[in-house]
Amino acid sequence: MKKNTTKVIKEANKYLVMQCIQAFEPVTLEKIAEKTLLSRPTILEIINSFKEEGIVVNGGFRESTGGRPPQLLCINGDSAYAIGIDFEFPTIRIALANAKREIVGRRKILFKIDTQAKEVLARMLRELEHLLEEFSSVRPRIVGIGVGICGTIRKTEGRSLHITRIRGWEHVELQRILQEKFHLPVYVNNDVHLLALVEKKKYMREDNSDFVYIGIRSGIGSAYMYQNKLMDGVQGNAGYIGHTVLNAEGPMCVCGNRGCLDAYAGELALNRRYQELTNSENESYYTMRDFMKLSRNGDAVSQKILKDAAFYLGITISNLIKILEPKMVLIASCEPLKGTTYWNIMEETIKKYHINEMETKLELREAQLLEDDYALGACCYVFEYLFETPRLSLAILCCTTIECTLCEHSIVMNEKRKAVL
Repeated sequence: MKKNTTKVIKEANKYLVMQCIQAFEPVTLEKIAEKTLLSRPTILEIINSFKEEGIVVNGGFRESTGGRPPQLLCINGDSAYAIGIDFEFPTIRIALANAKREIVGRRKILFKIDTQAKEVLARMLRELEHLLEEFSSVRPRIVGIGVGICGTIRKTEGRSLHITRIRGWEHVELQRILQEKFHLPVYVNNDVHLLALVEKKKYMREDNSDFVYIGIRSGIGSAYMYQNKLMDGVQGNAGYIGHTVLNAEGPMCVCGNRGCLDAYAGELALNRRYQELTNSENESYYTMRDFMKLSRNGDAVSQKILKDAAFYLGITISNLIKILEPKMVLIASCEPLKGTTYWNIMEETIKKYHINEMETKLELREAQLLEDDYALGACCYVFEYLFETPRLSLAILCCTTIECTLCEHSIVMNEKRKAVL
């Protein structure tokens, strides 16, 4: 096996320290040492290099518990920027965020349901160009483009395999297209996976390490976080619950099968059923927020289809609990749901089909990420690669592998509890 060089070791250590600062800022040197298990001199050397490059700045002092107050370290927000794309369809959200994960520019594109694939891609590229023109002053500091995309993907190739709701969208080499157009690194992942990642980073405690995240969007998606590690699957499609079949004789889904969850509970299905039950030819696309408003105003059709959607989503969550046994399930929607009839039916259904013998105490919560920040997940995904993960040789005898609580990577530790890189 090829030996690790001093350069690789240094890059690996820099990667760990950067991940720690991003996760816990404002953070002290002692906290970094606790989380990375690197020596104090090694951390100091890395911090000094970050300061020289303008990546890290001092953020004041933490209150002293005796002796000299510890220095706080923060990311310099202006040191780097990332573009994030939340590719949902018929809505695409684009954001430009700084290194402190603050959105400084936004774009939102609304498409008609029958828009062809070529037009969808062309318009998205135009909006990206307009965003870059508007923020041309920070263009040299943009470190990459992240894309959270619906449908099936091949994450290792940055390819979008299929989006059933877009006509002609087949095997789109999204990573290659964006890299050639904008000459930036491009990182592609599942859309709901990236929402779960940013939810974890922004709103959840460090000890919330195990949860299922359900995204109610034009379709329904999910992500599973276990011991702070996102379960991707072989090609990044784990959690593709929208096309799990609940009734083989149910309504036709856009995927060609019958009775999928998406055929009952996704926004596209709600729109289709609303038109059918009202004999309407309205071309407007209603979001979950629109249907909830109609329901509150006494619209009987909206009330019916939302009750059905909540029931089938509850069935699906009940099945996920049996399979994964999570501590927590988070429900994400553009509209607050807790306390509504929709939420109550979903919760009652979960309890009804729960297996008591499992004795699992489940916490059902609403996600806190706002719709305006959905594209931030893809921005954060770019910042995960601010320093590329070094390829390390880790064939060490008598060592223990531990999961890093900062990212998706494993670190090998020796008996002296220093990183063996």
